[in-house]
Amino acid sequence: MKRLVIFLVALVLLFAGCAREASPGSVTTAPEKSGQTDVSQTTADTAPSQEATAQAGLAEAFAPDFTFTTTDRDGNEWTEDCFAACKLTILNFWEPWCGPCVGEMPDLQKISEAYADQGLQVIGIYQTPNVEDDVRQVLAGAGITYPILHYTSAFDSLQTGYVPTTVFVDQQGKIVVQPFAGSMDYDGWAEMVEENLK
Repeated sequence: MKRLVIFLVALVLLFAGCAREASPGSVTTAPEKSGQTDVSQTTADTAPSQEATAQAGLAEAFAPDFTFTTTDRDGNEWTEDCFAACKLTILNFWEPWCGPCVGEMPDLQKISEAYADQGLQVIGIYQTPNVEDDVRQVLAGAGITYPILHYTSAFDSLQTGYVPTTVFVDQQGKIVVQPFAGSMDYDGWAEMVEENLK
């Protein structure tokens, strides 16, 4: 009988010990697991998307050498942001009364078309006021489809004192070919474009 009592007491103590080890207060893995879940959820909620990161990278890289705001002939606003859309931009300053300017425009149109799929854009800019009829005739005669913008004082720093004047700008808005005066034919444009279109 004594042995039976001792055996029962030992059994009670054994069960009491097991119950104590399994009690909620002694479990440490549940809070850690819960904490880990919260952290991963927070990370997922606050981590920027790949697209946002890429856009932020482009925004940081885009630091143009000059800024401007102007309009095209249809009244649409243009800014230096237009550079970010293409790998290379040719800004060509011309006037409708300038023979060499008008003479090179068909070749600029061909260059614009030939290299568009490689990331080139050509933009023409003129300054003379009250010459819209002349401009319209020149553009129609040369078959120009690339954008034509109105001159603004923000372009003063790019001037050579002559027309045509041309400057090359990269996708970050950096001048890669300094402003130069003089007209060029298709082969000359193609050579310069291929040197700078990367």
